Amino acid sequence: MHAISKGVLILLNLAFIVGGGLLIYLGASIRGGHWNNVYESGPSVTDANSAASIVIGLGAIIVLIAFFGFAGAVCKNRCFLTLYSIFVVIALLIFLLIGILGFVAAGGAKSWAAKAYPASDGEVKVAGGFNEAYCYAQAARFCTAATAKEALAALLPSSGAAIASVASTGGVSVTEPTGIVGFCKSVDAKASTLAPLLPSEYKKACAACKDVSKYDEYKDILDWANDKCPINAVTSVWCGNFILTNTPGDVYVGAPYMQCRDPILDIWRRIGNNVGIGGIVLTVVALVLVVMACRIAREPRDGIA
Repeated sequence: MHAISKGVLILLNLAFIVGGGLLIYLGASIRGGHWNNVYESGPSVTDANSAASIVIGLGAIIVLIAFFGFAGAVCKNRCFLTLYSIFVVIALLIFLLIGILGFVAAGGAKSWAAKAYPASDGEVKVAGGFNEAYCYAQAARFCTAATAKEALAALLPSSGAAIASVASTGGVSVTEPTGIVGFCKSVDAKASTLAPLLPSEYKKACAACKDVSKYDEYKDILDWANDKCPINAVTSVWCGNFILTNTPGDVYVGAPYMQCRDPILDIWRRIGNNVGIGGIVLTVVALVLVVMACRIAREPRDGIA
């Protein structure tokens, strides 16, 4: 029985080490992305940046605790096992709290989804954060991957069609997926003959895409948007105005959040439920680890210090 308890303890601690490493990676990914800008005022008790820091810290604690248990089991050291049991009990309480908070956050998102916008003052802030992140993600596409015709229509709805027509007549392709960056390079190559004929507004679009690299940080949001909430004619105009002027329009009517509210809240609900379930599972695992450690520490065996 002693050997079985020891083997189970070692295996569970190896799993804890792997799990702690995954938590550290997850927390770093959250901090490195821009979803935290969306959910910082979301239906939870903490903002996403703080949550990411907590996840990283928790991952580090799990790894440290697991090493104590691993060392105690392998070296057969009662001191290690006793310290380990104390730490695991503390971790158990933390896991239980995290599980509860996850379910509370999921319940908050579900409550928002059942109500008309805005469900609370916090949702207005979430909408603003999402609109900004969504439009910056679309800016990367407008600048580098969309056709010039589409991008100009979004960024310059009043003059985009005229600019595209004049440019096309002048020999610049407006249907190739080169974005505003490619369009502006083509216009510059014909600057002496074409630039004077184009409405001057096209320069605003070129200026907006001059520092296009800053939009690359939003690639994860763009990938999600293309799959779950693709841009349409209304939201493209909203984003175009925001990209050019850096001044948001109405935070809901005609904005990306109006179109994407359901999938955004669904993400938050699913994340909350996953965190809640994960917290409860870790609580159960921690309880098993305490029992295994206590059994090994109490059993009199030769070589146990």
